[in-house]
Amino acid sequence: MLEEKTLLEQVREKEVELAAAYARACADADAMKEAGAREAREEIERAGREGRQAAEALYEGAMDALEREIEQVRLDAREREAALRSAGETHVSDVAADLVGFVAPTSE
Repeated sequence: MLEEKTLLEQVREKEVELAAAYARACADADAMKEAGAREAREEIERAGREGRQAAEALYEGAMDALEREIEQVRLDAREREAALRSAGETHVSDVAADLVGFVAPTSE
């Protein structure tokens, strides 16, 4: 017939089972902790990449807008220069005619 285990043996078996369960729980907790830390690092890296990409896009957009603005200022300056040159040339001929009139007055 099968021998019944003593109370001390039963307690010892239960201790061994609980110790094994505790070890498994600790290992599972460590694995979950490591997985969580890894996921957090990956998320931080992903956010960093996305942040850099967004910043680069904003920078490039701002630089493009600035270049367009600079080009518009240059175009406006060229147009003003041409208008002033034309006005100046018109005035030069008028002033030259006036000077000639003062220096060599025509008889009227």
